[in-house]
Amino acid sequence: MKNILPPKEWCQVNCFIKEIRGTYHSPVVSVYVPSGKVDDMIKTLEETERESAVEKVETAIIKELGNLKAFTGSVCIFGWKEEMVVVKNIFTSSIIPPVYVVDNEPFVEPLCDILEIMYDTLLVILDYKTAILRYYKGCDVIRQKKIKSYVRARHSKGGWSQKRFSRIRDMQISRHFDSIADELKNFDIKNIEVILVGGPGNAKKEFLRESRKDRADRTIMVEGLDLSSSDEEINTTIISQLDKFRKQVESRQLTKVEESIKKGLILTENQEICAALKTGAVDTILIASDYYVTTPEEKERILKMIEAAEVSAAEIEFITDKDILKKLHRYENVVALLRYSPF
Repeated sequence: MKNILPPKEWCQVNCFIKEIRGTYHSPVVSVYVPSGKVDDMIKTLEETERESAVEKVETAIIKELGNLKAFTGSVCIFGWKEEMVVVKNIFTSSIIPPVYVVDNEPFVEPLCDILEIMYDTLLVILDYKTAILRYYKGCDVIRQKKIKSYVRARHSKGGWSQKRFSRIRDMQISRHFDSIADELKNFDIKNIEVILVGGPGNAKKEFLRESRKDRADRTIMVEGLDLSSSDEEINTTIISQLDKFRKQVESRQLTKVEESIKKGLILTENQEICAALKTGAVDTILIASDYYVTTPEEKERILKMIEAAEVSAAEIEFITDKDILKKLHRYENVVALLRYSPF
């Protein structure tokens, strides 16, 4: 799993979104400001013709921005008026483009976007002559390579025998696949979690048959893509496949919960989990993404738990799929899977 945000920050942003959604009063002013753009946003707020309902709110946000110390990443500010003006903010390490919105609801979509759980993904689209390799970190293509090989397409009369032609063509195809495999060595293949292989005809199936086992276990064959597919078609396919993959990952985690229960290697009480983390007994912590923290003390406990998990090298997984969440809630909002019994 590759979160855009570190686990502790992910949890803080997730809690903040739930807090804003649960407490706002219409209308709401939503402002996102990346580092270095504070003065520009203040100018925008000052020069924009204001609605009377939010004039005091925007004045308070301008004051808030003016009092900020230097920061990296972005600041996200939401304001509304009850009896008094309410202004809430959160800092994030992600760079979010400048946004200024007045609406009946808080504009939290940019924050929701940075909660997306990403995977390092390799896309391979190939036929018997050509291959395109793309390495994605999240939504960004960080490496791309196109490979072309000479492979005779058809047998011609008066040339080699059909048997010899087929043997030579098979050798050329094998070399083509070898060229792809060699190029994969230049990619960060050990850290790639998902390999998507597509293309017309049987080339992708033959390539998969020749793939190393450690790669084959991470490989998914996809239909509907070829070398002429547009970026939009490719992105749609990748998103769909990664959504399915994410659900499979979360489903496997739930299976681990059920297996750990039988072995007595599970904890659901926050204080017990924190104690087990100190001993290094925790293998994985599963946290429900819809976990609504009701008190500052409870939030602080969860954040300390995540910090302790990071120190102890325990894996942290946020469960996001609605169906998997329902099953997780039968146990608790936070579940720790243990390596051994610490008590």
